[in-house]
Amino acid sequence: MNPDTAAALAEAFGEHRASFGVPITLGSRSITAIVGENEFARELAAGGFAEAGDLSVKLLLSDLPAPPAHGDPATYQGRSFRVSQKAIQPGGLIAELTLRPASR
Repeated sequence: MNPDTAAALAEAFGEHRASFGVPITLGSRSITAIVGENEFARELAAGGFAEAGDLSVKLLLSDLPAPPAHGDPATYQGRSFRVSQKAIQPGGLIAELTLRPASR
């Protein structure tokens, strides 16, 4: 990706994150990311649905010292999660993660 395109993409994502981002902790680092909860990824628990569904998280890779790895811990709204899937393009700026509740 050419440097001008990369800078423009990072700036656009930064503006989107500033408007809609929420705090999340990945490992021991707190960042602001775009987070959505997948209500359909909830597994049935005794007496009804589980308390938390999977999370879809988009973040700037530059916010972290290293890209997240499968199984890395995360905390969102006081709940514990683990990285279950990740999509990072080679040379990309943005990571797309799926976080699964740590209790599953």
